[in-house]
Amino acid sequence: MDGGRSLFHSDSGSLGMRDTQFDPVNYAKTTLVPLADELIACADAAGSADQSLYFDKVRAGLASASNAGDLIEVFFNLSAANFMGFDYTPETALVLDRLLEKSQLLAESQGARETAHH
Repeated sequence: MDGGRSLFHSDSGSLGMRDTQFDPVNYAKTTLVPLADELIACADAAGSADQSLYFDKVRAGLASASNAGDLIEVFFNLSAANFMGFDYTPETALVLDRLLEKSQLLAESQGARETAHH
């Protein structure tokens, strides 16, 4: 152990570092907000004001979160993005997939906490 980090082997077999104390708010702000910015830029470039507005609200929720509970509604809105009837460009769809993939860690961390409390 070194400063709250531990070594782990990834699925690809490489060695990496993992935080032993996962901070969902910090993760949202440092990992998910930049992807939301990229997603908004894609929507703007495609001329999709509805998508841009929707993802701007998601981004605002991520950026303003002060605790894990604040992220729950944001996570639900993000998860619903594929069911909003938007016609995504291939680039937008790729960025959305990356954002959803990265947000999965956030959801898993919340599930693990709930399991640990019961």
